[in-house]
Amino acid sequence: MILNLLLKCVRLLLGDSDASRHRSGAAPPGPPSRAEWVPSAPPGFATRVEARVLRVVDGDTVIVRKGRCEIRVRLDSIDCPEHGQAWGEAAKFGLVRLIGGRDVLLEEHGLDCHGRLLATIHVWHDKRNQWFNVNEKMVTLGHAWVMRRCYQHLPRDRQVKLNQLERWARSKSMGLWQAPSPTPPWSWRRMSRVAEESSTSVG
Repeated sequence: MILNLLLKCVRLLLGDSDASRHRSGAAPPGPPSRAEWVPSAPPGFATRVEARVLRVVDGDTVIVRKGRCEIRVRLDSIDCPEHGQAWGEAAKFGLVRLIGGRDVLLEEHGLDCHGRLLATIHVWHDKRNQWFNVNEKMVTLGHAWVMRRCYQHLPRDRQVKLNQLERWARSKSMGLWQAPSPTPPWSWRRMSRVAEESSTSVG
C-alpha cells in the first residue's frame, strides 16, 4: 500500500513538471549545438583557438577568420618555397589540399617581424578520427624545410620530430627533395634581394 502511494506521488510530480513546461511554452531540450560536437583538442594542446581558413597565400601563409577578424597566419617553424621559386606553387597547392576552406585549431606562438600570427595549425582528419599537425605534414610531404633557428620555443620532442620528418622526406625524395640540391627559401630570398639591389644601383 505504501509503495502504491509513493508511485502515485511520483506520477503526480512528473505530470506537474511536464504540464508546467507546456504552460510556460518552454521547448524540450534539443540536440547538442554544433560547438558541442567539435572534437576535443589534441593531447598537450593548451589553448584551443578555432578559426576558418579563408585563403591560402602560399605554402606557409594563410588568411583565417578568427571570431569577427581576418588574420594573416604564418605557419610556425617551417619555411616553404616562395612564389617564383621552384616548388613554390606546388607547396601552396599542397596546403590548399590540406586546409583550404576548413575549420582549424590554431596553436599560437606570438607575432613575427611582419606582424603575422605565428601558429601551429591543427586540422581534423575524419577517416582517422583525430587531429593532425599541418606544419609537420607539410614537412613530411616535402613542401617545406624546418626552420631550426626559429623553433627553440617548441618542446624538445617536437623539435626532434620535425627533424626526423625532414630527414624522412629527403630520403624518400618527397616533393621539393626530388631536385638534386634544392635552394632553401631563406637563401633564395637573400639572392633575390641582392639581385634587386644590384639592378637598382645599375639603373
